[in-house]
Amino acid sequence: MVASCSHAESRLTCVECNKPICGQCMVQCPVGFRCKACVGLSNKPQSTSVRMLSIRTFAVCAALGFGAAWLMPFINVPYISCIICFFLGVFAGQQLAKVIDYRIRGNVTTIIVFGILFGMSFTPLAWVLPMLSMQAFSALTTGQDFFGALLNIASFLFTPIGFILGVLRATA
Repeated sequence: MVASCSHAESRLTCVECNKPICGQCMVQCPVGFRCKACVGLSNKPQSTSVRMLSIRTFAVCAALGFGAAWLMPFINVPYISCIICFFLGVFAGQQLAKVIDYRIRGNVTTIIVFGILFGMSFTPLAWVLPMLSMQAFSALTTGQDFFGALLNIASFLFTPIGFILGVLRATA
């Protein structure tokens, strides 16, 4: 007879505590069958650790985005600053891949993107777009180089995107 259950007799035992379990009360796990008591104990710390890993990954990505956003305005090479930032993102992503714990599974990409964008939002890079928009508007009204102003806006928008794609390329 099974010790903790009256459903049936069984020769199955829990791989965790070695107590006998019946076919109705067993829980199939990747390493074998466990009793409901052992499964209930192991789920709580695992969910907490995944949550903490997610928070840690977000914080590291926010710090990475913060640092990258301070660096990007100094990479002002016409037409190729996006490519330079992409390769900087690949390098940063290779370093980030050493830190990330992939037990958070499918959420890794989302956490990386939002972490980097969150970090970038606390830098002067976040305030540059309104300034560039005003420059393009004044160029349009005064008849100056409107194409150059639009090129600055496009470069400003695609430089962080190139960096984020580079990071994702290396961490995926």
